[in-house]
Amino acid sequence: MGEFDIAKEESAIGDVLAKLGGSFATNDASGLEALYAEDADWTNAFGTSLHGRDMIIRYLEKLFADARFKAGSMAGKPQASIRFATQGTLAIAKTYVERAGQQTMEGNELPVRHNHSLKIVEKRAGRWLIFSEMYMDARDEQTLIG
Repeated sequence: MGEFDIAKEESAIGDVLAKLGGSFATNDASGLEALYAEDADWTNAFGTSLHGRDMIIRYLEKLFADARFKAGSMAGKPQASIRFATQGTLAIAKTYVERAGQQTMEGNELPVRHNHSLKIVEKRAGRWLIFSEMYMDARDEQTLIG
């Protein structure tokens, strides 16, 4: 096994994150099969939980076709950080993006969404793939005083 090149691996994972972000920015699911592991799991900020690349992509195709979702757009530049859990095979990526203009099922505009995600990416057959992904929205409400 060759020497672990952290900059090269971070760049490769960054490419996966950028392609995924591009899909959300353009509402286009084409090419997502190259980003997710066949046995990936995925949970969105509203609690929908899916298992398997094909189910995830079918859901995203429907989401990207939905007029209420498409009413929204990225607000600002996405942010990402990457940490390696094991050298060369497993990493955790944290991302943050703001999305403005998205609508509820009733057609009401949501406040700007402050969307965080946690992705576990695994290197399989020389390619980084999303193995597990969970999204959450930060809210203004607080449950802890002080």
